[in-house]
Amino acid sequence: MTEFASKYKDLLTISFSALSFIIACTALFFSARTALRDREKLLITARAVSDSLNDAPYEIEVKIVNIGKRVAVIEGVRRHYENGMKSHIYTERGILLKEKERVVLKVTSDMVIDSGDEGEVYFLEDITVLDIQGKEHSIKNSKDLVKRLLDVVSSQ
Repeated sequence: MTEFASKYKDLLTISFSALSFIIACTALFFSARTALRDREKLLITARAVSDSLNDAPYEIEVKIVNIGKRVAVIEGVRRHYENGMKSHIYTERGILLKEKERVVLKVTSDMVIDSGDEGEVYFLEDITVLDIQGKEHSIKNSKDLVKRLLDVVSSQ
C-alpha cells in the first residue's frame, strides 16, 4: 500500500483536490439556491373602492402579501407627485409581514393633491410600495387607479 501511495502520490493529490472542488461547488450552488428561494417576495394588488350607490371611487386599497419565506418589512405606500415630489406616511418600526401574512393600506382622496412650501399645488401621478431597504415595488395598474381618483377629486 505504501508503494502505491508513493508511486501515485501526485495522482492522489490531484484526485482529492478535484473531488474537494466538486463538493465545494455543489455546496455553493445549493446555498445560493436556498438564499434566492427563501427571500421575501411581495404580491401587491390594488383596486379602487367606491360606494355601492356611486361608481366614483373615493380611495385606492393596496393589498400586500408576503409570499416569500423570509420576513418582509414595509414602510408604506409612497406617493409620487408632479415635478418629482415624493411623500409617504410610515411607522417608525415599519409594518412586519411574516410568511403568508397580508396588510391593506389605503390611499384616500385627500392624498391626491399636496401643497408645497410656497403654495404650489402638486397632483398625484403614481403610487408604489416602499420597503425598509428603500426599494420601491411597483403596483400594477396604479397610474390608472390614481387617474380615476384624481378625476373624481377634480370634478367635485
